[in-house]
Amino acid sequence: MKNKFFILVISVMILMSCASNDQEESEPAEVILYRMAQDRINAKNYMGAVESLARIERFYPFGVYAEQARADLIYAHYMTGDYDQAYAASEKFIRLYPRNTNIDYAYFMKGMTGYYADEGLLGTLFSLSLAKRDTSGAMQSYADLTEFLIRYPESEYIDAARERLIFLRNLIASSELDGADYYMKRGAYLAALNRANYVLKNIPNSTETQRALDIMKRSFIELGYDDYAEKISSVEVTN
Repeated sequence: MKNKFFILVISVMILMSCASNDQEESEPAEVILYRMAQDRINAKNYMGAVESLARIERFYPFGVYAEQARADLIYAHYMTGDYDQAYAASEKFIRLYPRNTNIDYAYFMKGMTGYYADEGLLGTLFSLSLAKRDTSGAMQSYADLTEFLIRYPESEYIDAARERLIFLRNLIASSELDGADYYMKRGAYLAALNRANYVLKNIPNSTETQRALDIMKRSFIELGYDDYAEKISSVEVTN
């Protein structure tokens, strides 16, 4: 009796396994790939998720999962730290699906991933010329996030975008004034004055306002314009 019961159990298990295999074989490959990608994202295996999502994009570009796979690729690239690919994926999604209900996310991520450079170590090792530091990436990111704010003022990502804009604004202003300090040390006072003036006019409400005023004051003094330096001293920083 026990042997018959054991044989019955084994038979049921075999049948269930076959049914499961048949179900998997009957599912489209893109469904299996997408499920695998989601499992990998949930397991924080973002490199693996990129691999699965990229295969969907490559082999099933017009399938039902292609659109969502391209949206998920933005996030997966971002989580791997590959911000260039995340930016490119955002641009591609915007171009292909301008009416997608999650299009605000693509615009948001485009701005968030546009600038993540850290050249502090290189600057220390190789004495990077602060007067020639390139802030174009940060400025482009600032422009992208500003576009996002204008397009989608009610987006759920609006607060994070505003925080990032504050960071970028201060970073750009600081970098410009690093260049001004570089000129000051070399006696190029007019160039330093122009840099500081640019920050005050074009990057208002940054944390670098007082620093810009100080550089302008010192520049005017060195150039022999004491009256202008005195006027600068009377300016109060309100932010």
